[in-house]
Amino acid sequence: MTNMLLQIKDLRTHFFTESGVVRAVDGVSFDIAPGKTLGVVGESGCGKSVTGYSILQLINPPGRIVGGQILFEREKNGRKEVVDLLKYGARSEDIRQIRGNEIAMIFQEPMTSLDPLFTVGDQLAEAILVHQKVSKRSALDRATELLDKVRLPQARELLNKYPHQLSGGMRQRVMIAMALSGQPKLLIADEPTTALDVTTEGQILDLMQSLQEEFGMAMLFITHDLGVIAEMAEEVVVMYLGRVVEKTDVRTLFDAPKHPYTRALLESIPKVGHKHDGPLQTIEGMVPSPFNIPQGCPFHPRCARFMPGICDEAVPAETPLERSHTVRCYLYSEQAEGDRYGNPA
Repeated sequence: MTNMLLQIKDLRTHFFTESGVVRAVDGVSFDIAPGKTLGVVGESGCGKSVTGYSILQLINPPGRIVGGQILFEREKNGRKEVVDLLKYGARSEDIRQIRGNEIAMIFQEPMTSLDPLFTVGDQLAEAILVHQKVSKRSALDRATELLDKVRLPQARELLNKYPHQLSGGMRQRVMIAMALSGQPKLLIADEPTTALDVTTEGQILDLMQSLQEEFGMAMLFITHDLGVIAEMAEEVVVMYLGRVVEKTDVRTLFDAPKHPYTRALLESIPKVGHKHDGPLQTIEGMVPSPFNIPQGCPFHPRCARFMPGICDEAVPAETPLERSHTVRCYLYSEQAEGDRYGNPA
């Protein structure tokens, strides 16, 4: 594990329901370097959020992590060590010390993540008291400092407010303050701007970038918005139906995408200044039911470059391209070489 803060290897998280097994995360692998931002992008239902929850072992029944490794470099007693988070029980003291302290998470909807029965001050203080041996008064002082950090005015007065008394943008800033209370090495942001208007979204993204630089933390940024990925991420993972279909740096993703799914996502974004007389570009069909995933490449029923007898036979292996660029597609494997299939580039 060279110069990597987090390394996920073949992670598999399945949900065992009465209707069948949902393979929400089915063999996901990626790395995050210290201080860097990895973007995870894909349509709803592709396993992005479940991946984030799996890192912190926040998977509830009938879900269960059934395989893989989550290697995390942490500092304990003044020494660095690499631990497999999956070796810890979901309720163990070890994972409790890491969860919310060394690895923190901003959840998708702050209104449901914040408890409506407690004030902002009580909830921020609790997050501090769980991991730090300080008095309640000191925790409230620290909470005020954190609200100042996230640029909320009249921070001391806000401690006595309830979540429903705040706007969506203010609640999201409170969630960011709570996540930063332990000065984490890694921040998992699960679509933190989904419910916000465009102006507030821009402010939150700018805030997160400045705080990341100040605290020197790495970030796993989960979103369906490629515009946000362009602004926030340095490396990108594209997911589809629980699998990683393409990994590369953000510039290559936009300049030279390889997987047909990645290309389709990019083509569906309206271009400012480009005249278009016809309807907007869309991806044909719907994401298949997780109970009935197609044989072979799961994207093949919607793929414009589907090759019968190949794409519908087996799941393609991960194919390395230039530098750190990898893709799961038969267009770039040995099976697709030759004039029969044309040039995939």
